[in-house]
Amino acid sequence: MIIFWLEWLEYLGVLLTIIGLVLSFSFGSNNLLFIAITITFILNILNRVRSENRSKARIAGALSVQLKRFSADVEEINQKINQYIEQQKTLTSPPKIASTVQKSDNQIIASLQQDVENINKSLTSIIDYIQEHKLEGRIKNLEQLYQASQSSRKPVNSSPNTPKLQLPDRTILTQAQNYDIEPPPKIAWKCIHIINAHSQSVTDLVITHDNKYLLSASWDQYLKIWALDSGHEIDSVKASDQGIVTVGASNLNYLDHGIVTGSLDQVVKIWSLKIDRQTALRERNSPRLKLNHTLTNHTGSIHGLEIASVKQIIISGSYDQTVKQWDLQSGRLLESCFDESGAINAIAIHEDSGFIASGGGDGEITLWELGGNKKLGLLVGNVTSLESIAISNSGSCIAGGCTDGSIKIWHLPTTEFSLFLEIEPSIELQGHHGQVMDLTFNSDGKLLYSGGVDGLIKIWHPATSKELGHLKIADDNRIFSLSLSQNGEFLAAGGVDGTIKIWQQTGN
Repeated sequence: MIIFWLEWLEYLGVLLTIIGLVLSFSFGSNNLLFIAITITFILNILNRVRSENRSKARIAGALSVQLKRFSADVEEINQKINQYIEQQKTLTSPPKIASTVQKSDNQIIASLQQDVENINKSLTSIIDYIQEHKLEGRIKNLEQLYQASQSSRKPVNSSPNTPKLQLPDRTILTQAQNYDIEPPPKIAWKCIHIINAHSQSVTDLVITHDNKYLLSASWDQYLKIWALDSGHEIDSVKASDQGIVTVGASNLNYLDHGIVTGSLDQVVKIWSLKIDRQTALRERNSPRLKLNHTLTNHTGSIHGLEIASVKQIIISGSYDQTVKQWDLQSGRLLESCFDESGAINAIAIHEDSGFIASGGGDGEITLWELGGNKKLGLLVGNVTSLESIAISNSGSCIAGGCTDGSIKIWHLPTTEFSLFLEIEPSIELQGHHGQVMDLTFNSDGKLLYSGGVDGLIKIWHPATSKELGHLKIADDNRIFSLSLSQNGEFLAAGGVDGTIKIWQQTGN
């Protein structure tokens, strides 16, 4: 009631001010005007203070209600996490925590609601990751690996009558690699193209063997082909309903069934690059991507993809813990090998030696028979997850890029895989801050290129463990993918912001 009368008194003061103004003009006296203005001013201040206090009280009450809801949501989240931990072995699907609170029009309250929603999403994502990647089993595997690394490694699956194979001591291998070897001169590179290629991260790149085209894949679901000489886009297709993770191309004939993609939707696709002969003379951008086969036997997202060009075999590695081999022309499934150690993050092949290398969350690299289903060996001695694998052209060196920024290099024995061997790394390079996303050897195997989330492309001389230099797309861009041409003349890198940068070698 007091508030009501204060408002009416303020209106009355305004009326008196108007009357005082009229009388001051009529009688020449300003006393009534000054009194009316003073009263109106005081009433205005009282009403402003009262209005501010009322607003504060309303906001405080609303915040109090929202904080109670926030506390209840946090308690509910804690209960669900505790229930998940207790039921982890039998839980078939992670709990989904969603906020049903209607968004408030008040900016402060809406901000608090958004914070609660973000916490819900983060915790749900963590639970999804734990369930999907079976962390409990992986931790046990790492513990076993650590315990085993404290003792000497021995060949497995051998009988007492089998002759013991003597491998060189690790220190001797390391000394041999560093003995009287000088790194080559540093290579000079010049940037020839910077392309705003994709709207999201460039997940993989391939330079074709004839240096004509560059293939790019991205989280934005598009597969694109570029002219390497000009940097112009040749063709672009939406190749997946979800993000594309990897792309591969045949080293012999990428035009006919020679391009493959793997994506988060668990699908491998085989593409051709068709050239319209009638428009080839009129239009420079005549080649077009054409889908030939869709392969759906995987039950997890595809994170590794290679083509054995001579054998005409596609090799795919998936989060479903399988390495599958397919016929390149027909898409027929040839072999499927299950890796009990966990999801597969990366694969590489050496066709001449006839083996496949796959690795993932447990940090080890498994060697498989190309064209068969036999497990040939195991590269051990690494306890951090692998993001990338590269094999030298000779097949004697295998490099693994790890999530902790290190690069492990294993030297394979000169003998064939007559025994299942467990081999320790002979070299470890420490050069990146964060994950090593991609690796590639040059043609003679003397140089190794690595790209990391720290935004650097580093050039290594593995024989001496020396870094010869580095490149980068931009100061604030992370490297997600690399491709080096077969002759070593061109280097392409894809960034997290969708940019592709291409360099050309200018000499030493």
